[in-house]
Amino acid sequence: MNILVTGATGFIGRHLTAALSKIYPVRCLVRKSSDISALVNSNVGIAYGDLLVKNSLGPALDGIDLVYHLGGEVYSRRKDDYYKGNVLATQNLLEACKEKAIRKIIFLSSTGVYKPVTTKTLLTEESECDPISFYGKTKLDAEGLFKKSDIPWVIVRAPVIYGPYQKSVLNRFFLDAINKRKVYIFGDRNNLRSLCFIDNLVEGLVLLADKECVYKKTYIMSDISPYTYGEMIETASKVMAQRIEVVQLPSLLGDALWKIYRLMGSVFGLWFVELYAIKKTQFHEGYDITKARDDIGYSPIVTLETGIKRTIEWITNN
Repeated sequence: MNILVTGATGFIGRHLTAALSKIYPVRCLVRKSSDISALVNSNVGIAYGDLLVKNSLGPALDGIDLVYHLGGEVYSRRKDDYYKGNVLATQNLLEACKEKAIRKIIFLSSTGVYKPVTTKTLLTEESECDPISFYGKTKLDAEGLFKKSDIPWVIVRAPVIYGPYQKSVLNRFFLDAINKRKVYIFGDRNNLRSLCFIDNLVEGLVLLADKECVYKKTYIMSDISPYTYGEMIETASKVMAQRIEVVQLPSLLGDALWKIYRLMGSVFGLWFVELYAIKKTQFHEGYDITKARDDIGYSPIVTLETGIKRTIEWITNN
């Protein structure tokens, strides 16, 4: 089985490519400007192309059986970039895959597609989708494109992924813990938060490669169970052997920052992932992985303590 990975130079892509290439021949779709040093090995090929240029995708798909679609926009300040990177890029890829008769596409979506909840009820694949961020909306739109497609697809929804090589904009919790010995939250320290260590997610994605019972299904993949913010902070303190102070900010301030976020988006077309992250601490974000466990044997083994230890070690050394 020959595999193509989009978004291979990103945080998740580099880990997934390394794991897949131990089993299958892998080809990575990259831009000519990309740094491919982390991808190179004897079982990995490089195909130059751009998801926003449909005509560039054909050669990359020649001889491919399975596509992992990880490419997308996560960090941009501009709302338009999320539409282009998550919706238009997906549309181009699906059309190119149809022309090449690709057998299956696995799409990495996000739990950002869900409607936020204020209770500790764990969300499942069937829970209501009503995203509050433009990122979540474009991910949900991309899911809709797959569901209209004739190509066999699998959708994976993941919460915040953490681990070595994560960009600083999304590992603020760890940076604050290391540099300031403080963690700032707007919600209650008992609020639930599902995380997923990178190795746990990669294990689940690799399991999907040769499964035929998963076509046209959606799966949540995260760590074995949600944590409270208190548990996360206590575990980080244990790993660092130093007390981390919890600074619990008033909810009114979080609400005000959220209004600024919405204003900047609606008036100026700008999006700030930091303000979105602040708002999310006011909700519960716990997810149920029963479906993935029962259908494909997904069994995340990296614990919170081990995951935080490896993440902090990498940040400290890099």
